[in-house]
Amino acid sequence: MIIRQCSVEDVDKIRIFVNECKPLELHTPFTYWILFNYFSSLCFLMIEEGNIIGFISGIKSSEDINLVYLWQIGVSKDHRGKNYASVLIDHFVNSAKSLECNRIQVSISPLNEVSYNAFLKYSKEKNYLFLKTGEIKYHDQLTDKNEFEILYELQI
Repeated sequence: MIIRQCSVEDVDKIRIFVNECKPLELHTPFTYWILFNYFSSLCFLMIEEGNIIGFISGIKSSEDINLVYLWQIGVSKDHRGKNYASVLIDHFVNSAKSLECNRIQVSISPLNEVSYNAFLKYSKEKNYLFLKTGEIKYHDQLTDKNEFEILYELQI
């Protein structure tokens, strides 16, 4: 298994992976292009036998120099339960530290217990604080859906 930074050439591959890796939400090609072009130091692929089996991405805050936001993380269905999420998070944390960041924010749907448990387990293993810091509520007028996630912070 290898982990490497994403590049703009990976946009289509990532979109295919994300589309098949529920509950991740698929975004536009341009969104991933922006991530991989401007925030590539926080975007990684996990590859095994030539296939993408994991993905993690984030954005460095422009307002708080010590903060990064972990935007998406996913492990393929066939590779779940093998601690790969922790490996990806660890890679992300090390990259955040290299950017001199000591806080990582992540938002998680209250229905997504798997993601919450992965971050909680990781924080306990590494002896990092993992705290609820707020809630994100948004009404999407285009789809008429209410979005709700809980905002957490991993203090590294």
